[in-house]
Amino acid sequence: MSTKVTSTIKLRLHYWNCRGCVQAVRYMLEDIAYTHKNVDYKEDFELLEKSAESWIIHKTDETISGPFHSLPVLHWNDIHIFSQTLTIGQLLARKFDLYGKLTSSIDDEDLLHSYIDGVVSCAYIDVISGVLQCIQIRIDFIDEKNPMNLLVKKISNDLKALNNLLKKSSTSFYYDQLEPTIADYFVFEAFTLARDYCHKLLPNEKDCQALIKLEQIMKERSALANYFHKDLLFKCFTRSSKESEYIATLAAIKK
Repeated sequence: MSTKVTSTIKLRLHYWNCRGCVQAVRYMLEDIAYTHKNVDYKEDFELLEKSAESWIIHKTDETISGPFHSLPVLHWNDIHIFSQTLTIGQLLARKFDLYGKLTSSIDDEDLLHSYIDGVVSCAYIDVISGVLQCIQIRIDFIDEKNPMNLLVKKISNDLKALNNLLKKSSTSFYYDQLEPTIADYFVFEAFTLARDYCHKLLPNEKDCQALIKLEQIMKERSALANYFHKDLLFKCFTRSSKESEYIATLAAIKK
């Protein structure tokens, strides 16, 4: 894998100490730092347990919270500050060649990037953001007539669509790529986030096989294998103060 960045660069991701909306970017950065020895990457955390006393101050400081006064932000060489998950992910993909290579079926770079971005958008906006919304509004998965439970069905259908699209690839990654692109990192997180939260978000098992295979392959990558071996994945999904109580109640209902 080549890179458009040749000089030493310093990357600092700033986010809450929870999985949240940025986990796919974390995976990308872990792989990037492992593959590109010129990258100095660390994550600085805004601590949930101190949010009442610290975030009210940090939020107004654009050197911490960026131009939109929100997280995540990525600091590039202590000069540039980029906000919003998709923007950060797409920047990293452009800088470190994570948009894939042209193939016999897609020989136009703009078209390939658009296909890849379509997968990323579905994984992030429709699945990851949907799962986080389910947790924040504390869906009980019992009252199927509750209009909010339509979100559960939509997430399941979107995962099925992502699975079916991946099945069409001649390789283990989207659009016949030999190495993962930004699309694979975001789908990897979308699938595992949904599954780790509640199995009812998943389509039937036969409609998850390509996603299961993707998870296995991604976890075998050296940087990510080390990440999971060190148990660095946060158990907390969101910033919600009511999450732990809700998850415990949900677990009791499943029993």
